[in-house]
Amino acid sequence: MKKIIVIYLTALLAIYSQNIFAQSIEANMTFDKTTHDFGKINETDGRVEYKFEFTNTGSKAIVITNVKASCGCTTPNWSRQPIPAGGKGFVSVVFDPIRRPGAFNKSITVKSNAENSPIILHIKGEVVPKAPTIEEKYRYAMDNIRLTASSVHFAEIFTDQIKTRVIDFINTSDQPVKITFNEKRSMPKHLTFKVEPEAVKPGETGKITISFDASKKNDWDYVYDRIYVSTNGVFNSKNRMTVSAVIKEKFTEEQIKNPPAIEFLNGKEYNFGTVTQGEKLEYVFKFKNTGTTDLIIRKTKASCGCTAIAPQDRVIKPGQESSIKAVFNTAHKKGKQTKTITVTTNIPGKVNGQDLSRHVLIFKGTVNVEEKAQK
Repeated sequence: MKKIIVIYLTALLAIYSQNIFAQSIEANMTFDKTTHDFGKINETDGRVEYKFEFTNTGSKAIVITNVKASCGCTTPNWSRQPIPAGGKGFVSVVFDPIRRPGAFNKSITVKSNAENSPIILHIKGEVVPKAPTIEEKYRYAMDNIRLTASSVHFAEIFTDQIKTRVIDFINTSDQPVKITFNEKRSMPKHLTFKVEPEAVKPGETGKITISFDASKKNDWDYVYDRIYVSTNGVFNSKNRMTVSAVIKEKFTEEQIKNPPAIEFLNGKEYNFGTVTQGEKLEYVFKFKNTGTTDLIIRKTKASCGCTAIAPQDRVIKPGQESSIKAVFNTAHKKGKQTKTITVTTNIPGKVNGQDLSRHVLIFKGTVNVEEKAQK
């Protein structure tokens, strides 16, 4: 009998404790699920929506104070009225897939007066991109054709390398098209262009293979060429392509072991202060070869045509000093000016990711415009 009484009292205590616990939770938001996977959705189908539903498992009404999505592509909506104890509410999420191809995983933060606030919801899926139009795929129009690119950059290319790039095109006319290059100019020796097929039928596509032979380009560092494109022998100066590259020297083990070195004796920067517009300014950057082999000045290039540069020597023996003279013409210039001179040498190696072969000299100051005398 005592055993039955104990069991009865224990059950009463459990029920009482549950009631006290439930009353202690003023508001509690319990979602049916906190993550929804849309799976694969087509970009062309437009917006998709999912409604997260929740129950107020507390004793007081729930008021949602704010719902914020992790990106602007997700638009949330939610129950605006207070949700009483035992009642149900929702947070609705709309995802716009336009121009957002690929997998996505977005979060939605729900803030309320519930004890378990905030709650993070998630939507995920994969947007299947729409098929591009001809204009989107072949962005560059040149008379009877459209191309996927109008410029090619070969990035770094060593002096003993040949690199190739391919540009796709489509014939948008109603006649066969034959593409040629530099009809009125000679083709640079280091560039070759091959078109396949040689004649492209209306609506069909082809490929332009561009080859860059660095051993035939007598230049260093950043270089570019402008190439003119003709269709069916018709020259149009507006139809041009740009081919660029950064030509690097291929160093031998001996050059790496016994390199030249350059030390700028009066620094790499010259501040000419404040001058009057129209003045010509000169400055000589002095340097010394502190290495063990000949230092060769491969190239000097100013950032603008208003700056002239003249190296004293192209080859500097170990221990020998030399200089680079810079002339800055302030005509038509005003305000703060910063001009650079890039010096490319035969020094191998890198420090902190920067090529030791490349040095940038700075020529800066302020140019004042003289006020005209009043009549």
